[in-house]
Order: sequence, then C-alpha cells, then structure tokens
Amino acid sequence: MALTSRVIIVLAALIVFSACGPPPTNKQSAATPTPTGPAAAVQSNTYHGVGVVKHVYTNPKAPAIEIDHGDIDGLMPAMQMEFPVTDPKLLNGIAVNDRIDFTIEAAAGQMKVSAIKKK
Repeated sequence: MALTSRVIIVLAALIVFSACGPPPTNKQSAATPTPTGPAAAVQSNTYHGVGVVKHVYTNPKAPAIEIDHGDIDGLMPAMQMEFPVTDPKLLNGIAVNDRIDFTIEAAAGQMKVSAIKKK
C-alpha cells in the first residue's frame, strides 16, 4: 500500500473517531436551545415568595400590592417592594398585615404577582 493511501486511511479514521465524541454536557443546549430575539422576550419564569402585606393598591388601571418579603430564591434578596398583579381579583380579601404566600411571574423584564394565598 502506498504511503499516501495509508495517510488518507489514518486521516479518515481520525475524522470518524473525533465525530464520535461524548454528547454535550450542557443538557439545556442539547435538548432545548436558549431562546433569543422575540422568543427570549416572551420567556417567563415563576418564583415563590413569602411575606407580609404592607399596602394594597386597588386602582383598577394599576392594581398592585406592597410586600415585605423574605429571600426569593433565584430572583432577589429579602426586601419590601411593590409588585403589580396580573389580575385585580387577586387582591380580594387581602389586607395589610396578612401573611401570604405568593407567586411572581418574571417575563420580558417585568415582574408581576400571579397568585396570592393567605397563610
């Protein structure tokens, strides 16, 4: 066998072996790509919080709730903050000093309370 034929066989074998490497270690990029562009703008995450109601804003055009909350894992440290709510009906029956569990939806650079439950 000529030298060039051996070199071609060795190179072909190296190409095949390098293509048979291990699968990607980042499961998110292997299974679901990270959204970009318009898709990233609609991606939302939910977070659970616990806190005490400090104020209820019942303006129908801008319903909101102010909560003194503990750490919200993956989102923010403990603080007192006003949050808009996704539906004004969430504020029905909620009063200042109520202890609550709540859910925050974070999407497109905005955070809104999407669920509230008295403790």
